[in-house]
Amino acid sequence: MKYRILEGELKSSTKFKEKIGEYINRLIENNRDTIIFNFEELSEILLSACRMDDFNILSSLGNKKFLNEDIAEKWIIERLLPNISVMDFSDEDVIRLLIFCFEITYQMFEGGTKATVSSKGFRERRRTFESIVVDQFTGKLGEIMLKRFLENKFSASIELDWEISRQIEKYRNDIMNARALVSIKTSPSLAGIWAEADIGYDYGITVKCSVPEPTILQFFVEVCGFSRLLNFAERKIPSSDATFKGYIDGMRERIKDYKCGELLSKLKGFICGYFKTSDYKPIKLGEKLDYLGEVREERYLLPIRELKYTDKDWLNFLKEIGLK
Repeated sequence: MKYRILEGELKSSTKFKEKIGEYINRLIENNRDTIIFNFEELSEILLSACRMDDFNILSSLGNKKFLNEDIAEKWIIERLLPNISVMDFSDEDVIRLLIFCFEITYQMFEGGTKATVSSKGFRERRRTFESIVVDQFTGKLGEIMLKRFLENKFSASIELDWEISRQIEKYRNDIMNARALVSIKTSPSLAGIWAEADIGYDYGITVKCSVPEPTILQFFVEVCGFSRLLNFAERKIPSSDATFKGYIDGMRERIKDYKCGELLSKLKGFICGYFKTSDYKPIKLGEKLDYLGEVREERYLLPIRELKYTDKDWLNFLKEIGLK
C-alpha cells in the first residue's frame, strides 16, 4: 500500500498517525525483537523523519508525496536502531538524576542557586516545585542517555556535571572530562526536527527522550513510596468514609501490577547525533523555522538530518574531544 502524505498531515501528528497507523502497527509486529518503541513513539519518530525528508523518505510524483516504505525501514535499521539508549529507574545514573533534580529544585526555592523558579520566557509565571523537578529531569536525561550510549558502545569514560552552582556560568561543559566545550540538548518531542547549541560551544549533541508519564509519580509507585502513602492514608482516614475508601481502593487497583521495589519502567533515548559548531553559522533572533516558529534567542540550529551519527562519526568525536 502507498501512503500519500499531505502537507497538513506533516503538520499534525494526529492526522499523520491516522494516515499511516496500519503501517506503524505492521512495523512493530514484524520487528518485535528490535523495535522497542510503542505505537505513539514510533509514529512521532517517523513523523520527524518525514518532516525533514531524511534519507529521502518521501518519494515525489508530480506535486504529490508518498511514504517510501523501503526507505523508511532502511532509515529505522541504519539511523534509528544503532543509536538507541535504554535505561530503567533502577539504573544508578537515573537515581542520581532524580536526587539531583529534587536537590536543585529545593535550592532554587530556597535561593541557593541563581536559577529562577519562573518559567523561562514567561517570567511572570511562577512554576510549581513538581513542574520544575520534571523539567530538570527531562532536560538532563539526554546527558545520562548519551553517557550510557558512549560507554556501552565505545567503552568511553564520560564524566557529567552534577555540581549545583550558586553562580550561572556562561559555558558549562556537559562532558566535564572533554577538552572541548560540548552542549547536550534533550528534546522531549520525538517529532522535532531541529538540533541546537548555544553560541560559545564547540559541539552540539541532540538526544530525543521518551519517558513514562507522569514521570516522578511513576517512580514512587515502583519504589513503593506511593503504596506507603496509601497505607498511611488508610490508617488516618476512618474506614466508614466510603468516598475516600473508594478513592484508595481505586488507586491500589491501578498499581496492583507493580511489585514493591521492582522497577520496570523504561526510559528510551534516540541519540540523534552531533555537529561541530564551527561548520555552521548561528540563526539570528526573530528568524522563523518550519515546525519551530520564531527563534527567540540567537543560537546554532540545524536540521537533525545533518547531524553526524555513524559509529565512525562517534569515534571521531571521541578522539576530537580527547576521550579516545
